[in-house]
Amino acid sequence: MAKRFIFRYETLLKLRRQREDHHKRIVAERVRQLVAARERLSALQGQIAEEEAAIRAGQEPGTVDMQQIIRHRHWLGRLQRQVLEAQGAIRALEDRRAQERAALAEAVKQRKILDNLRERRLERHLQEENRRETNAADDLTTVRYVYGQEVRSEN
Repeated sequence: MAKRFIFRYETLLKLRRQREDHHKRIVAERVRQLVAARERLSALQGQIAEEEAAIRAGQEPGTVDMQQIIRHRHWLGRLQRQVLEAQGAIRALEDRRAQERAALAEAVKQRKILDNLRERRLERHLQEENRRETNAADDLTTVRYVYGQEVRSEN
């Protein structure tokens, strides 16, 4: 009867898989945050383009409303500050994502080490089981041969 394979570090392997999954979720969340930040930056840049168009339209020949131009320029300055803040936030998120990806890579590496160890131990176990089965078959063949010789010599 074949002996069941037991990997001594199965619990540790399970923990490392869980840690890897945890790091994957963190990286995925950071990517979602980056996408949202980039969308916000794009929206702000679109608003800036609209404000610049409104300022140009207000400066066409004819009546010039200085209060309106001042409000547009003030709003444009505020949008530009928000763009700079969004760009800074994106850089910070990218830095954090890089660190988290490094942590994920390390978690994957640690899990793979145990996976490889498990595979080698399983292969060794299977080879040992194969050897035992071969020895048992050889023993059985030897017994049959000896028994067959004894039966013939008695006749």
